[in-house]
Amino acid sequence: MSDLIEIEDLDVQERFFEEGWTDGLPIVPPTPDRVLDMMLAAGVTDPDDVLGTVPQRGLAVTVEKAAINAVMAGCRPEYFPIVIAGLSAMLDPAFNAHTATTSTGGAAICTIVSGPMAREVGMNGTHNALGSGNRANATIGRAIRLVAGNVLGAKSGGLDGSSMGHPGKYTLCFAEDPPRAPWQPLSADLGFDADDTVVTVVPTEGPRQVANHLVEDPERLLLTFAAAMKVPSNFVSGKGGQGVVVLGHEHHLAVVEAGWSRRDVQEFLAEASRITPEELRAGGIDLPEGSSHDLVPGPDGKLATVPTPDDVFVVTAGGAGAGWSAYIPSWAPVDVAMARAVSRRVRPPGEALPDCGPDGCEVTLPPMGEDS
Repeated sequence: MSDLIEIEDLDVQERFFEEGWTDGLPIVPPTPDRVLDMMLAAGVTDPDDVLGTVPQRGLAVTVEKAAINAVMAGCRPEYFPIVIAGLSAMLDPAFNAHTATTSTGGAAICTIVSGPMAREVGMNGTHNALGSGNRANATIGRAIRLVAGNVLGAKSGGLDGSSMGHPGKYTLCFAEDPPRAPWQPLSADLGFDADDTVVTVVPTEGPRQVANHLVEDPERLLLTFAAAMKVPSNFVSGKGGQGVVVLGHEHHLAVVEAGWSRRDVQEFLAEASRITPEELRAGGIDLPEGSSHDLVPGPDGKLATVPTPDDVFVVTAGGAGAGWSAYIPSWAPVDVAMARAVSRRVRPPGEALPDCGPDGCEVTLPPMGEDS
């Protein structure tokens, strides 16, 4: 259990700012009753249940620590099962939280929620899905980021080495707008059951809006996305990263009515986003010698911006308008043990957390400072 600190109501905000326990915004005081309500909403009664670890730092994230930060972020208790799934994904070794939350690249933890629970708790997947105004979107993402700062130490002045950073480091969380038939929800395409709610976390740079108001031909339309994906100033262009394609209303309608599947879109974008060394150099980017990344052009003379179609996460979201979408590139290449996207099923309230399994593990931590 965490130690209790008594602070007068009028002093709470200033004390939290002084201690560096916030992200620069006011917080909700995490009183014991509020923290308990948060845990009970997820059906968890043991505050010491472990959601995951960062063994490089000898740190564990417990349910209680997660609940404290969820309260601080302004979450309603019914959001907490989604927060737990997001943190379990972030703490998967494949995500590599140790590096993703401290790199000079300043990655956000882009959090995508697909499935019925997103609608049940009031998440937004339509107008302004990537923006402000929705409590669930804002506070779920903020809770995950506060855990990264307060529990893992990834904050300015601490382990966060961001050279620039971007606003998504406050929160970058949105719901999938359920796609038109015959497309399945992203959760189903990722291999989960149709009734599951699934949280996918991706370490990303900031979103780029993609505008194409006039074209309905799917191939020409998707070339606009490919152009955004292989902009030389994106760090992963030609280096093999991942990316989130947020397919807006009109663009989604165009590809579905043309008979394209999500897989068709992924395969087309993986191929069309390949880039030549000459294109990189024209953008002022030289190919480093002796790099740890694979920068040897393929038989077509090009380099992969995404290694495989599976590395393009195509999500339907956004409101109807004049033809807007977005592209969110990953923060770093996936080779040499860099971070990858990870998905976790949201466990409904009352379903026990596993001691060890695909949704998280309870492990014995190594001594501080030693790797496992």
